Amino acid sequence: MPPWKASVVTLATFKKEIEARLRNAGIEEAELDARLLIVEGAGVKQIDFALDGGRALSIQEVSKTEKLVSLREARIPMSQIFGEKEFWSLIFKVTKDTLTPRPDSETLIDVVLKSEKDKTKPLKILDLGTGTGCLLLTLLSEYKNARGVGVDASDAALKVAHENTVNLGLENRTELIKSNWFSNVPDDQKFDVIISNPPYIGLIEKPNLSPEVKTHEPDTALFAGEDGLDDYKKIAAEIAPYLNDDGFIVLEIGHKQAAKVSDIFSEQGYSDIDTFQDLGARDRALKISKP
Repeated sequence: MPPWKASVVTLATFKKEIEARLRNAGIEEAELDARLLIVEGAGVKQIDFALDGGRALSIQEVSKTEKLVSLREARIPMSQIFGEKEFWSLIFKVTKDTLTPRPDSETLIDVVLKSEKDKTKPLKILDLGTGTGCLLLTLLSEYKNARGVGVDASDAALKVAHENTVNLGLENRTELIKSNWFSNVPDDQKFDVIISNPPYIGLIEKPNLSPEVKTHEPDTALFAGEDGLDDYKKIAAEIAPYLNDDGFIVLEIGHKQAAKVSDIFSEQGYSDIDTFQDLGARDRALKISKP
C-alpha cells in the first residue's frame, strides 16, 4: 500500500512512488513525467523537489495528482493530459484528434528560415495536413507580413488549429480549409512556401510503435500505406500548379526515407532536392525547389 494511504505523504516520497509506478507502466521518462505531473496536480514548483522534499502534501493535492498519474499509466501522452505542447517556444493546444508537435519537426522551420532570410517578405504559405497548425503558425510568427493557408481533412483537427490561431493572435493572417491535400485548395492560388508533415509511417511498423502513438494519436495523421510513402506520391503528383516559380517545398520525412521520397519527386520532374538533418543527426526534412 502506498505510504500516503496510511499517513502523511511528503513531496519526496510521493515523487518516488509515482516514478516507480510510471516505470512499471513501461514509461522511459518516468522521472521527468513524475515531476511534471506533480507540478501540475499539486501546484508545487520544480525547485521544491530539491529544497522542500519534506513538505507534506494535502489530500487534495495528492488526489488531483493521482488522477493525472492514472491517465499517464494508461499511456495517454503528456501533451493530451495537459492539453498543450510547446513548439518553437510557442504553446499549442493538443487533443486526441491531432498529432503532438515534436521537436524533430522544428527542423522544417529551420529549413524555411535558412532558405528565406528576409523576414519582411509578404510570403504566402500553404501547410498541408496542418493538424494543430504548429508549422504554419510558427512560420507566421516569424514572418510578420506573411499570410497562410492550412488544410486538413479532419474537422476536429481544424477546430484545434483555429483555437491555436486565436490563442496566438494570428487569425487575421490565417485561412483554414477542409481539404484532402489539394482537393479544396482553389486552383488559382499559388504559394511561395509549401510545408507539410504528412503521414509517413508504414502500416507494417504499427506493432512496434509506443502505445502513446499507436493508441492515442490519429491513424490518419500517422500511416500512409504499407511502406509509408502513399501520401508523398499524392503530394508529388499534384503540387506543381500551386507553387510559385521561385517557391519551394519543405517536407518532413522518416529518417530512412530520404532516398525514396527524393525518387518520388524526381519522377515528377524535380531535380533540386536537398536533405536536412534533425538535432539527432537523422535525416528529417527535404527541401524541394520548383523545376
